[in-house]
Amino acid sequence: MFYSFFTFFTDQNAFFNIFQYITFRALLAGILSFFIVIFVTPRFIRLTEKSNFKENISNYLEAHKIKKGTPNMGGIVIALSIIISSILFGNFSNSNFLLVLVSYCIFAICGFSDDLVKLKTGKGLSIVKKLTMQTVATLIVIFFFIKNLDGFSYLNEVYNITSISLPFTKEIFNLGPYYYILCFLIILGSANAVNLTDGLDGLATGSILSTIGAITLLTYIAGNAIYTSYLYLPYIVNVAELTILLSCLLGSLLGFLWFNSNPAQIFMGDVGSIPLGATIGIVSILIKQEALLLISGGIFVLEALSVIIQILSFRLFKKRIFKMAPLHHHFEQLGMPESKIVVRFWIVSIIFALIAIASLKIR
Repeated sequence: MFYSFFTFFTDQNAFFNIFQYITFRALLAGILSFFIVIFVTPRFIRLTEKSNFKENISNYLEAHKIKKGTPNMGGIVIALSIIISSILFGNFSNSNFLLVLVSYCIFAICGFSDDLVKLKTGKGLSIVKKLTMQTVATLIVIFFFIKNLDGFSYLNEVYNITSISLPFTKEIFNLGPYYYILCFLIILGSANAVNLTDGLDGLATGSILSTIGAITLLTYIAGNAIYTSYLYLPYIVNVAELTILLSCLLGSLLGFLWFNSNPAQIFMGDVGSIPLGATIGIVSILIKQEALLLISGGIFVLEALSVIIQILSFRLFKKRIFKMAPLHHHFEQLGMPESKIVVRFWIVSIIFALIAIASLKIR
């Protein structure tokens, strides 16, 4: 909305020129998202307590029994703050911005459906139904990738959208039709990896903050021809506007962490974790940093791998590698306090994000 003030009223009042700057709108969007969450969450907690929107704890997590009854579905507040801030400060004529915002909402609906079933029946959708719903959502997003997105420029050459760049190299690789399979795996994988990480108070919320922080910087650089030329990175037209949306995510997550930190007053639920994971995957694809997501989101990769390794090991050899999966529960079973696990995971996530940023100069 405020961007429209710049386009329509700048001739009448030079003050509105300030809204043309992405950095200014991103800053305001992040601040507004933060305060929306801070203001709305206490009221949402009271509403969920009255409506019995409360978390059911797995029988395998004895140490978490004390958390039973904690309000859930806090991701609704996160989504509300993102949508409001995006409407006020985003440019809806930008196809990249609109694609990511709509994608976030689609995956939020997927997560909400699972949370709703969990509240009614005591357990969520079956894995098959859950993955089917997410698969359909992912295919819809990829369809719009094919239909609306153009290629990118790199070192004064134009490349097809199916080409990718890899960290620590200046080479560009064209995957052809296999690229869309990669996109599918990135979006679906990141959505579920963040969801798996959301098992301790503040763990997913704090860990994804540093990941989104790194991706926000990468996004702003990807949309600036001068910076991309200097750093030997792909330049994508109009992608810098996504910085606004990512700033909304940062602000809302900081606000949510205020209530989600140990001991948590509310959980984000699938309606929070699934769209957050999907969004970092989608943005990484749009800025042509698909491979770098494995580094910037390293903590989520480790969590997902721990589950995959545990399942394969048990089914093939009838042995468990970890005491319990995902990885954070393994450390719990070793007797490590929850707060220490969470903070250490935050630290590791920050390190991964810094490595991802540092890789920009190592090419």
